Amino acid sequence: TISPPADSDLDYREQFPDIRHLIRRQFSGIWTRDNAIRRFPVLQWGPQYTLKKLASDAIAGITVGLTSIPQSIAYAVVANLEPQYGLYSNFMGSFVYAFFGSVKEITIAPTAIMALMVQHKVLQLGPAGAILASFLSGCIILLLGLLNFGFVVQFISMPVITGFITAAAITIMSSQIKSLMGISSAGRSSSFVDSWANVFENVGQTRLWDALLGFGTLAILIFITVRFLRLNVIING
Repeated sequence: TISPPADSDLDYREQFPDIRHLIRRQFSGIWTRDNAIRRFPVLQWGPQYTLKKLASDAIAGITVGLTSIPQSIAYAVVANLEPQYGLYSNFMGSFVYAFFGSVKEITIAPTAIMALMVQHKVLQLGPAGAILASFLSGCIILLLGLLNFGFVVQFISMPVITGFITAAAITIMSSQIKSLMGISSAGRSSSFVDSWANVFENVGQTRLWDALLGFGTLAILIFITVRFLRLNVIING
């Protein structure tokens, strides 16, 4: 006979690091010269910057800008803001990161999740609420960064992160379905149920060519993604 597995074999728990060890490690040597250079990378690469590097950075900036500018405008609409606020956020974030950032390949711009998180407050407080939220969150993030509190992310389990990202994607899709169908009188809503209720109430106002263009473009993107995914699988064996 085969004995059933013990309870200890079935009980799997995600292992988290020791918080006392992490705090001790993160706060050690916080006010040293090496830490200052790590916090302000411009002190290291600034004296070595040349015109040749400037030309390369200009080409990279134009290339990335052609992608990030439309995204910033779209995320401003998701947050129930005017398009120019997305451009403000895109420019200022990239400008500051050029002096304080340490990863040259990263793109600093508004994100869909952050736009979704401020959407409800923008409906209540208007653009001033979004500006205040950006300022306060920036102050908090700066303080946490100076105190080396990045290790806290290790205590957030992967299922929580995955569920949050999936829910955000579904909510964003629901809030933009009216624009995809060309419905302009559905109003602004901040919840999943209200978004779909507004769409069904105004479905008769759908603009045919706008809907065909939107869903056709979406179908092409899905087809290209699936096609290249299969091609990569075949090439990689």
